[in-house]
Amino acid sequence: MKVLKDSFIYLIGELFAKSLPFLMLPYLTRKLGPDGFGELSYYLTWLALFGIFIGLSQEGAVTRYFYFYGKKALNTVVTAGYLYNVVISAILLLGCWFFQAEIMAYIVLATMFQSFINVQLALRQCQKQPVKYITLQIILSLTSVIFTIAALELFNEDLVAYRILAIVVANALTFFIASVVLGDLFSNKNRISLKRLKLSALYIFSFGIPLILHQSSFFVKGQLDRIFIYQQYTKAELGIYSAGVQVAAVLPIILMALNKAVVPYYYQGLKENTLTVERIKKYTIFCLPLSIIPALLGYVLPQNTYEWFLGDGYTESKYYVVMYLIGYGANLPYLMLVNYFFYNGHNLIISKMTLASAIVYLILLYFFSLFGIEYIPFSLIFSNLILILIMWRFLKDEN
Repeated sequence: MKVLKDSFIYLIGELFAKSLPFLMLPYLTRKLGPDGFGELSYYLTWLALFGIFIGLSQEGAVTRYFYFYGKKALNTVVTAGYLYNVVISAILLLGCWFFQAEIMAYIVLATMFQSFINVQLALRQCQKQPVKYITLQIILSLTSVIFTIAALELFNEDLVAYRILAIVVANALTFFIASVVLGDLFSNKNRISLKRLKLSALYIFSFGIPLILHQSSFFVKGQLDRIFIYQQYTKAELGIYSAGVQVAAVLPIILMALNKAVVPYYYQGLKENTLTVERIKKYTIFCLPLSIIPALLGYVLPQNTYEWFLGDGYTESKYYVVMYLIGYGANLPYLMLVNYFFYNGHNLIISKMTLASAIVYLILLYFFSLFGIEYIPFSLIFSNLILILIMWRFLKDEN
């Protein structure tokens, strides 16, 4: 019952927090225009890329440390991660100053504060505090929307820069609030020392560096299809395709929300040996038919429902919604498997598996793009299925 309660809180909170930026999408497209919105999308892609190297999966490192070692010296681990964040961000800011890249500097600042927030959220998740976790998520979404609308209504020029500045201010304010409400998580008995900082930094690097390939693989699988489509097909076809992907993207948000609620109990089960490899295999097999249900629901919805929701000219988006619901649905058995490897610190293995999946995806993406845009979703579906099979194979070796 506790798992179900936390899952419900995470799900409702995550959906509310994520729905605010989604609801603001029509406002941004109209306010910025096609050119401005395209420019904004370009810079936000850089934000996702910088997040791989600035964040260095610190939230994952903190979560694993908490369940392996508890609160002891956790403040040193968090502080070491923050110091790394500041140093790498300062280096990137110097590069932006040298090349006079003002907007890119804003992107670096937004990424830096976002990484801080991710660690704060991880701390709430470790303590099984879904209400505080979701509160921070909602604050982040609300402040981003409020500051964005205020900036775009007050100014008439450089709207893309002001939108990104609004993200910076929202991230910084949310991090400040998160730090104030941190509570008594850290123990005063473990004072920070240079030696402990070095050890903590080594721990973060050993955890995060192998995951760079892992994160980069997901970056490639989430962005590269738009580039292929833009180069080979019309903007109208890209619009219909992207609309379908955006609708289907609700599913991974739901799955990640459920995963955040389940992970503490998943890790606790592994720690207490109540969750065995055999049970993980059974749950994974059970997840396979469940992962198809969202696509079936998307298929039975009438065609005019999609046109009503998305607007005139988007009737064909139903096909891409259904196809990507199949592809994203594969995240359910994937999460059931990958959490085991994260818990045991097999980050290099995870990176190798996801890299192999990304390479398969790139090959399939190129191949399917030659035949038609309607075949491109198969590249994600097949690469995700191959990733699950690879993880199953590695999990079998663990048994």
